[in-house]
Amino acid sequence: MLQAFVDSYGGATHRLLTDLADVIGASIAYVDRPTVEAHLERPLSDREWAATVQQFTAMAFDDHVGDACSLRTDWIEDVLARAGVPGRGHTGQPVAGCPWGGA
Repeated sequence: MLQAFVDSYGGATHRLLTDLADVIGASIAYVDRPTVEAHLERPLSDREWAATVQQFTAMAFDDHVGDACSLRTDWIEDVLARAGVPGRGHTGQPVAGCPWGGA
């Protein structure tokens, strides 16, 4: 049933999530392949995307912002580093934490 609902949006992730957020009264942040590729300013290979997407969980972005106080681009760099995919600022280490302590 859930898969049929998702399929009914025909890949329009933004529309699906905004419609869902409006119904449940929530704010939803999402990162998909086009977002990561725009961040990198290059396409990802299928292997790179497969490694990157394995790092995504339902609450990964919320957990990252709460723990690290960083923005989406920092989170993407952290995900890419854990996936072993070179990013724009790839250092091989997760991004630094919040300068004023964890949330």
